[in-house]
Amino acid sequence: MRQPPVMFRLPDHILRNVDALAERLDTSTNIIAKLIVTREIMHVPAMLEEQDRQMANMHQFLRELAFRNEAVLAQEVGHAEGTKLIAQKLDEVLGAIDAIRDAACVRPSSYIVELIRKHDERGLQKSLKV
Repeated sequence: MRQPPVMFRLPDHILRNVDALAERLDTSTNIIAKLIVTREIMHVPAMLEEQDRQMANMHQFLRELAFRNEAVLAQEVGHAEGTKLIAQKLDEVLGAIDAIRDAACVRPSSYIVELIRKHDERGLQKSLKV
């Protein structure tokens, strides 16, 4: 079964550049746009992997910082309130980094899968509204 076309608008200044490139290569603007989009999408997994690696490095650094400072903070008996505030802030930062890493992970969306399935099962195919 042939896949439904994907349509999107390009700003005029970008469209002029794509048209000029298509004319120079003696091909259609649509093919040039498709090749550019495909090429860029192929970089997404590598970018996500690098982002996750960087987040893991930050997370590990902050964990090590928290563990190393734990002994110092425990010795600061006279500054118990300040010690608690520092420990609390470190916990908040670690929690925020965990949340960012979790949000950065690409997960399949059951809603999108269901939307596509319903669309594909229709007798009359119409473009999905964006």
